[in-house]
Amino acid sequence: MDRTPTSRRVSLWRRLRRALYRAYYAAKYLPFAAERRARREDTRRGFVVIQIDALAHEDFQRALEQGYVPNLKRLIDRHGWELRRYPAGLPSATPAAQAAIFHGTKDRIPAFRFYEKELRRVVIGSQQASMQLIRDRLPEDGVLSGGSSYVNLFDGGANRAVFTLAAKRPEPLFRKLGGARILLLLALHPIRILRMLFVSVLEYLREERDRLLSQIRGESTFYWWYLPFLHIGSNVILRELQTLAVLLDIYTGVPAIYTTYNAYDEFAHHFGPSSRTALKSLRALDRRIGEILRMIRRLPGRPYDLYVLSDHGQTPSIPYRVRYGETLGDTIAAAARYGVEVVASTGEFGPPKETMEFLIRELEEVAATSVLPTRQLGLRFGRWLRRHYSIFPLVAETVRVVESHQLVITYSSSLAHLYWTEPTRPLSFDEIRADPDRRALYYFLVAHRGIGLVITRMLDGAHVESARGRALIDAGGNATVLDGDDPLRHYAESEVERRALVHLAQLPNSGDIILFGAYDAEEDRCICFDDQVGAHGALGGRQFWPFILTPPGLIPRDYRIDDPLDLHPLFSRYSRKEPDQPPASR
Repeated sequence: MDRTPTSRRVSLWRRLRRALYRAYYAAKYLPFAAERRARREDTRRGFVVIQIDALAHEDFQRALEQGYVPNLKRLIDRHGWELRRYPAGLPSATPAAQAAIFHGTKDRIPAFRFYEKELRRVVIGSQQASMQLIRDRLPEDGVLSGGSSYVNLFDGGANRAVFTLAAKRPEPLFRKLGGARILLLLALHPIRILRMLFVSVLEYLREERDRLLSQIRGESTFYWWYLPFLHIGSNVILRELQTLAVLLDIYTGVPAIYTTYNAYDEFAHHFGPSSRTALKSLRALDRRIGEILRMIRRLPGRPYDLYVLSDHGQTPSIPYRVRYGETLGDTIAAAARYGVEVVASTGEFGPPKETMEFLIRELEEVAATSVLPTRQLGLRFGRWLRRHYSIFPLVAETVRVVESHQLVITYSSSLAHLYWTEPTRPLSFDEIRADPDRRALYYFLVAHRGIGLVITRMLDGAHVESARGRALIDAGGNATVLDGDDPLRHYAESEVERRALVHLAQLPNSGDIILFGAYDAEEDRCICFDDQVGAHGALGGRQFWPFILTPPGLIPRDYRIDDPLDLHPLFSRYSRKEPDQPPASR
């Protein structure tokens, strides 16, 4: 059938537009023409992954419905892209997720912050030296071999790792920041540089306005003067630079590209995962994804598949310090120092009366000595002062060392690990119960209203307890309630969640006691041990459920994703065979 004049005009316009687009980028990227030509003979499909850090499936759907991500919505509505919710595994945090996706393993990564007993060292996910320690334990090669890694924690085996904390071969700072390649890109985009400066000023004013409004509404958030400048650096300048780098890589035909956008994660931590401020940050990101899509469609250096995913979600939260007037470290240090019987006398952290009576009897059995009344009064007065006159520090407490009792407590959002420094091997539930002091502290934590689950090792499973009851989970994820009500209700009701919990409990460098912040299912809100109003790392709410968005048929419908480990075969298949073949099951 002959096409109408209108359709012929449209087709002619599209060809003309594509020719102009090709000429424009050929002139702009002339210094990289040789690199593009060198890869033209390799016709294998490549992949581009865009990670939106911490965006839960539920909040992504909210962003779609409210019009914050029109380009992504168009992919779903018009082009049939497939949106899938998948489990984040435990810990629900970026270091574990990216290690699993890039290298196919996440062993010995129990949290964003944790303590290595044998090394007597605290590992922190935002510090280069700590991430290099983890990277050195991972396989040298990964799914990004021969490719590029931008704004990630690990390099994934990439040849080019820019704004990435840890790589298989540590590089000088200049190369980590992109080197001469980034400087040349900036020189080729003077208009974008001016736009970056303008947007930075606008972003500062918007963030200060949103902060003021959140404080007027009485929302619990701690926001210091330097945060807007930190966000401008990471969410505006870095966003533009990584987008430019990805566009150039697509043009030159780099086989594997993975980039992480962190803006949403930052705003969700400080304003809440469903807040207007956090969702608004997705608008600028959606425009950058639109640019990347246009480059893939019009001028790719090879055929590409595009994946858009998140590594975990966030659950709305109340900072522990706001709810209880002190840090988790303050609470545990006081309980260890003055004796946990104070919980019985003050009732400050007590659960319902009938449960409290049972716990008091347990505490009386294990208490070696009684606590003097003067110590109880001193503890009450100290907590009253902290609650009413606390001055919050510039940097929130995330690690607490109680030398007098050989304790180290690390907390990462809604997940905390408690370690006894002696012995240097991990302790089991039975060993904790066998020691009177440890047993007393254990039951104090069980009784605390701000703690949802207290988890310990048990053979090849996990022992889980709360003020509601206690249960045993085996390696297959089967739970047996031992006493009271099911403590896993609202936390780990599915088998995949329970298996993830056992995995966390069995890691050799997990805490001797693992703590999850209490989760209120009715309010959809949890306790966060950091000073944040959006939390992740543990179970409870949407923090465990991120998403992956792909073109139709790219992931077989019957392929199960129960953990970020199951994403590794999706990307490793590009180096082994054509990606339209099903990935190997884990």
